[in-house]
Amino acid sequence: MDRMTTVVRPYRGVSAEDRRADRRARLKAACLDLIGSGGVVWITAEAVSARAGLTKRYFYESYADRDALLYEVMDDFFVAVRTRILDALTEAGSGADAPRRAHIVAQVLIDYLQGDSRQARLYVEAAGQPTLQARREEAFDEFTRMLVDAFPSDAGHGAYVGDEAGEAAAGDAAAGGAPGEAPAKPIDTVTEQRRVIAGLIIVAGTTQAAITWLQGRIELERDDVIAEIARLILTAMSPRHT
Repeated sequence: MDRMTTVVRPYRGVSAEDRRADRRARLKAACLDLIGSGGVVWITAEAVSARAGLTKRYFYESYADRDALLYEVMDDFFVAVRTRILDALTEAGSGADAPRRAHIVAQVLIDYLQGDSRQARLYVEAAGQPTLQARREEAFDEFTRMLVDAFPSDAGHGAYVGDEAGEAAAGDAAAGGAPGEAPAKPIDTVTEQRRVIAGLIIVAGTTQAAITWLQGRIELERDDVIAEIARLILTAMSPRHT
């Protein structure tokens, strides 16, 4: 006997999939609103659902629990910041020198955090939440990789230690490079590892410094904060330009 198939029809011209996506977006927006007003401690299925104007049934349609929601909201934050930085670097083009790239990274970070205090607070409070702390540590690695690639060394050509693609490309270059070219300078692995450490310190430190400034605990103008962060990035990642 044929099994009966349930057909979900559009409601007022909106598909079931689009309605689910809309509810998910409303839940995430409600989550950020609650974090902005009271912190991560306020996040419960009941509170988020009420803020979004939905029943708890729709919360659990999208998320297994509050941790799953918080993780996705934090993931959205890191992805958005990283995407904006990469887009800005791409727009600047290959002609942008190291000081210009450092300024771009610093400016995008400050502008993004300043533009949404809710996400800045989420970042601050993530350290006290095991699920969010794990995602934050993953982001540190992702942003460190981005910095190492954005500010390549003379020897390493931007290869990130531990990145298989980068190591393979670096290995090919060390073996002699393209036909007709002089052999590339071998990678100094210790130097590259030091750059990774420097990048990690910059990622963790500058983000915390930006948050501290946003909280009003550092009395500097926006442009001064951007300039100082850019200087630190340049000193750590491209010292030959300082």
